[in-house]
Amino acid sequence: MRESLLKVALCIVTALLVQPVHSQSGTSDGPVRGPFFSGTVRAPKSNEAIAMKGIVVTVGSEKNAYICYDTDLMRVSMGWTGAFLEFGDTLNKIAWPPPPQVKGEPKFSTRPNPGWAKGDSLADPRERNQGPLPKDWAHYKGLYQSGDRVTFKYTVGSTEVLESPGYQNGIFERTLTIAPSRSPMTLAICNLDAAPDLGSASLQKPDDKRAFIIAGNQQKVAVGFVANTSGSRFTRGADDLRLEIPAHAKPFLVKILIASVASEENAKQFATAVQSATAPEDLAQFTKGGPARWTETVTTKGTLGSGDEAYLVDTITEPVQNPYNARTFFGGFDFLNDGRAAICTFHGDVWLVDGIDADLDQLKWKRFATGLFQPLGLKVVNNTIYVLGRDQITRLHDLNKDDEADFFENFNNDTVVTSNYHEYCLDLHTDRQGNFYFAKGAPWEPEVTSPHQGCMIKVSKDGSKMEVIASGLRAPNGMTVGPDNQITVSDNQGHWMPSSKLNWVEKNGFYGMLPTAQRDLKLTLNGNTFTANPSDPKQRAEHKFKGWDNNSPMPENYDQPLCWLPMNMDNSSGGQVWVTSKKWGPFNGQLLFMSYGKCTLFEVMIDEVDGVRNAAMIQFPFKFNSGVMRARFNPKDGQLYLCGLKGWQSSATRDGGFYRVRHTDKPVHMPSAFKATETGIQLTFTSKLDAASAADAANYSAERWNYKYSGGYGSPEFSVSDPTQRKHDKLEITKAVLSKDGKSVFLEIQDMKPSDQLKIKYAIDAASSEMISQEIYATVHKLARNK
Repeated sequence: MRESLLKVALCIVTALLVQPVHSQSGTSDGPVRGPFFSGTVRAPKSNEAIAMKGIVVTVGSEKNAYICYDTDLMRVSMGWTGAFLEFGDTLNKIAWPPPPQVKGEPKFSTRPNPGWAKGDSLADPRERNQGPLPKDWAHYKGLYQSGDRVTFKYTVGSTEVLESPGYQNGIFERTLTIAPSRSPMTLAICNLDAAPDLGSASLQKPDDKRAFIIAGNQQKVAVGFVANTSGSRFTRGADDLRLEIPAHAKPFLVKILIASVASEENAKQFATAVQSATAPEDLAQFTKGGPARWTETVTTKGTLGSGDEAYLVDTITEPVQNPYNARTFFGGFDFLNDGRAAICTFHGDVWLVDGIDADLDQLKWKRFATGLFQPLGLKVVNNTIYVLGRDQITRLHDLNKDDEADFFENFNNDTVVTSNYHEYCLDLHTDRQGNFYFAKGAPWEPEVTSPHQGCMIKVSKDGSKMEVIASGLRAPNGMTVGPDNQITVSDNQGHWMPSSKLNWVEKNGFYGMLPTAQRDLKLTLNGNTFTANPSDPKQRAEHKFKGWDNNSPMPENYDQPLCWLPMNMDNSSGGQVWVTSKKWGPFNGQLLFMSYGKCTLFEVMIDEVDGVRNAAMIQFPFKFNSGVMRARFNPKDGQLYLCGLKGWQSSATRDGGFYRVRHTDKPVHMPSAFKATETGIQLTFTSKLDAASAADAANYSAERWNYKYSGGYGSPEFSVSDPTQRKHDKLEITKAVLSKDGKSVFLEIQDMKPSDQLKIKYAIDAASSEMISQEIYATVHKLARNK
C-alpha cells in the first residue's frame, strides 16, 4: 500500500517539477519565460550535471541559442542551439524527477572547474567539489535584466566583472567589462578534444587588440576576441583554451566570440566576423533598470467566506488564466508597506497582489519577476523582497520603480545544491536581530551527499555568512521564528520519522533523521557503542552501516518533538506562525501549525514542566482548497493570510491557493491552554462552558499510544502500557471538574503516563448553548506534580 502511495506521490511531484514547453514568446501549453531560467541542468543524454546552480540565458534574435552559467564555479558551462531543455516524461516515467536536460545541440562547453584562475590554477579547491568557490577566488553577485539582455555581476578576487552573453550569425558572444586590476587574469573559454598549438597558422592576430584561433580535432571550435586595449592572449591547458587578460589601470572591455566550425567556409566566416567586430560596449549602461516586460496585469475577484462561525475563510483568487501561461503553485509570501502582497510560485515567479481589502472585489496581479530556482520562501525586509530558492536567497531590486525586478542580487548562495529533487530549501524568516532562517530537506532515498541536507540554516543579516544551527531533518516543509526568537520546524513521516511532528529547535539540536545528523553522534549497533558522523560517507563505510532501515545503528538519543500528530490528522506538515494580532480572536501570542497534506490549520498549546515542553494541537473547524504551508499576519487588517500548493500527497483540490482567515468577532469556543499532570489533564477554554455538560465525565474520552523510532518508514502505534502490542490504551476518565470561572475543566484520569500521543475527545456545550465537539492531540514528555 505504501509503495503505491509513493508512486502516486512521485507522479504528482514529477508533474509539478516539469515544464513541457519554455517558450520565450508563449504558447498554449507552456509558460512565457523571461530571458533566463535557473535550475540544476544536465548534459544531453546524461545524468551528469553541467551546473548544479545553473542560469540558462536565451540569446540571439531567434531565441534559439542558449548559454548556461554555473554560479558556483563562475564559469560558462555550455552553449547550445535548437531546442531548450527537456523536463522529463510525466506520463510514462515513475521515477525520481530528474533535473532538466539540455535538449538542443551543444556547440561548446567547459570542464567543471573554476571559470577563472587563481594565480595560475584552475583546479577545483572545494570540499567534495560542492558549493560556491571561496569568495576570495570568485563570487557571484547577481544579474541585471534589461529587456532581453542579461548582465551578470561577479568578482574575481577583488576585481568586479560585468558579463553579458549574446549570439548572432551562428557565433556565441561573451562581453565583459572588467574593473581595474593590478594582476593579469585568466578565464576558461572552452574544452577542446585536442590541445591547440598556439604557434600554428591557426592562430591569427589581425591587430594588437584582436585575435582568433581554429582548434580541436574531431570537433573544431573557433574562438576569437576583440578588446579595447592590447595585451590579451590565448593560453592553453591540457585540453582547453583560455584567455589571459593583462593587468590594467582602467576598465578593460573585451568581447569573446565562440563558434563550432564544420567547414572551411565556416572558418572564413568566423575570421571575417572577428576582423569586423566592433569594440565591446561598456556593460554599466545595462545596470540601471530596463523597460517593463510584464505589462499585462490580471484582475480577479476574491470570494468571501459566509456563515455564522467565529472564523471565515476568504479566497484571494489566483490568476490561473494569465497572459504568460504561468503556473500558480504558491511557495511563500509577505506584505509590502503599502499593503500589497508579494507571492512566489514554485515555477520561478514573483507576483505583486494589490486590492487586498475588506471586499476583495478588485485583486490586481502583476508579474514582478521570473526565472528563479524553485522558490519556496519569501520575506519582505525594509520593503525589499527576499526570495529563497534552491540555489540562494535572492534580493530583488526594482531599480526604475516600474514594479518589475531589474537586479536579482545574490544575497547568499553558500548552500550546496545536488541533483536530488527532495532537498528543497523551504520557508524564509528573520529573527529580531535581522538574521535569516530556512530549512533544507533531506534526499530521497536518504543517502546524504552534502553538508546541508536535512538542516536548519541561518544566514547573517548582511548575507555574508551561513551556518548550520540544527540537523536531523527529513522533509521540513515549514518553520517560523517567533517574537522572542523561538524557532520551530515541522517534519513528515518517513525514514526515521515515526509520524508527522512539530519540533522546537535549539542550537546544535538533532531531530531524528539519522543520515542527516551532519555531526558525530553516539550510536549503538548490535550492542556495540561507537561515535560516528552518519552523514560522512567514509565513516558510514568504515562502520559498515547496512542502510537506512531497521538494521541501521541507533542514536542513543535525539531531540524529542514538541508535538506529534498522527497520519489521519496530518500526513504532510506545513509551516507555522505566531499570532501577533489582537484582532484575530483570543489567541494572541500563541502558535499555529499548518497541515499541508490535510489542508488544515491547528492551534498549538504549549505547556512547560520543569524546563520540558509538552504540547497539544487542535484543528480549527475549516479547510482550504490547496495545501497550506506559509502564513503571515497582515499588519494592515490584523488577519491571518496563508498560501500553498498541491504537488505531493495532499487532499487539495486546487494547484495553488492564497487565503485569508478572518475573525468575525463571533464567540470562539476552543481550548486555549493544556496542562498534563500526574492525575489528569486540565483544559482551559476561550469561553465559558455549560456547567452540567462540562462536569459530566461521560462526555469525554481519552486514549494514548507511542511510536517506535527506527530507520523504517513511519511507525505503527504501540500501547504505552504494553509496548509489544500494536494498539491504543483506552483511558478511564473518572471525574470532570469545572473551575469557578467556568472556563477550565480538569479531567481526572487513572494511570497517567508520559506518551507520544494522547488523544482527548469531547462533546460538551458552551454556556451560550453551542455544542463544542472536538479532538485534541497531545504529546506528553513530563507530567506536572499535583499541587
